[in-house]
Amino acid sequence: MMLADLDLEAAKEERRQQARVNAAFLLCAVIGLLCYLPFDYWLIAPHWPLFWAGRLGSIGLIVACLWWQHGHPERSEMAVLISALGVGGFLAWGAAWIDDTEVFFFWNISTALALFVLVPVATVWHWRKMVLLNGFMVTAYLLCFLLWSPFSFFTLGQYGGVFLLVGVLISPLLSQVRYFNFTRAATLRMELAKRNAELSVTYERLAQQHQELMQLANFDAMTGLPNRRRGMAFLKGSLANCQQEMRWPLSLMLIDVDHLKPVNDTLGHAAGDQLICAVARALESLVDKGEMACRMGGDEFLVVLPGASQRDCRARAEALRQALADQRLAADPERTITASIGTLTYAPWDDARVDMDTLIQRVDSEMYHNKRRVRAARRESAKDEQAPKDPGSATEYPEGKDWPSLDDF
Repeated sequence: MMLADLDLEAAKEERRQQARVNAAFLLCAVIGLLCYLPFDYWLIAPHWPLFWAGRLGSIGLIVACLWWQHGHPERSEMAVLISALGVGGFLAWGAAWIDDTEVFFFWNISTALALFVLVPVATVWHWRKMVLLNGFMVTAYLLCFLLWSPFSFFTLGQYGGVFLLVGVLISPLLSQVRYFNFTRAATLRMELAKRNAELSVTYERLAQQHQELMQLANFDAMTGLPNRRRGMAFLKGSLANCQQEMRWPLSLMLIDVDHLKPVNDTLGHAAGDQLICAVARALESLVDKGEMACRMGGDEFLVVLPGASQRDCRARAEALRQALADQRLAADPERTITASIGTLTYAPWDDARVDMDTLIQRVDSEMYHNKRRVRAARRESAKDEQAPKDPGSATEYPEGKDWPSLDDF
């Protein structure tokens, strides 16, 4: 997510949170107005039907404002203002009809507490709207008091008017403090969300770089097989488990690709790379879960087969030869892909305890022994092909003509 999108989403979330706070206050106001119905009936007995009508009308206005702002957080402050104006008008009108000083005092205290303390402290809106409400309340209260109240201004000041005046003066400050704290907290949440987003991006980048480094450190870039480092670690662990359990053997296959140098010299290094990758693909199809084929470097590969018997290891070697014979190089489709394979099966209950390097030396010797045996067989085959058809006229191979070196296989 882009930071600009994050800022926009944070602003929307701030408005939604503000709307939730204001809606919760309006619901509490509905409950509070309902709780005062018995007060109207018992203490303002001559006029309780009018007071009930005004109180229920105020409740209806609040409910309408709640419905109006639902799904529209930007209307939250206006919904609170309209509700407060309606309730304030009812309270100003109701105060003018009270003729008992004790009830009048209680009414004024309740009005000051509700409109000038609870509204600015519990809601979230700008102080200018609070000033607008205060101006309306002062005007409405004085107008209703002059028209209908039986008390004098001195009585008004003596029985709660001072509290109303103090509330009018301090409520904008309370509203501003509440609004500032809310917006400040929202800003801090937004900054925290930004930092979390930046940390998430940084973490993802570091995780990707770590994955790339792990790939470079443990896998061969050309073939995708595990490299020598990872292969040796796997062999070391497999050998330790084998010697500890003493219940299953450990088999190795060392593969040396034949004719890599002639392919590089005659067809180019790209063809040589294709040859290496062809052997790697054959090895990938050969190993199962819990086994590993790795590239030792150059044209050599190692296959570690924990739990594989000697018979199974040799069967895998034959399967590899067959898989390679079925593949061809794109640069020379007539050329057969072959490899020299050395196999070794270590049984800890029969053999002496050995280390990893000893196993590598043994299977390496076995691989070169097979390479020399194949070379000797090819020499004999070549002699037979060059021999004259007359059995009595055998000739020697031309003196000074040496056979291909071991590097050609």
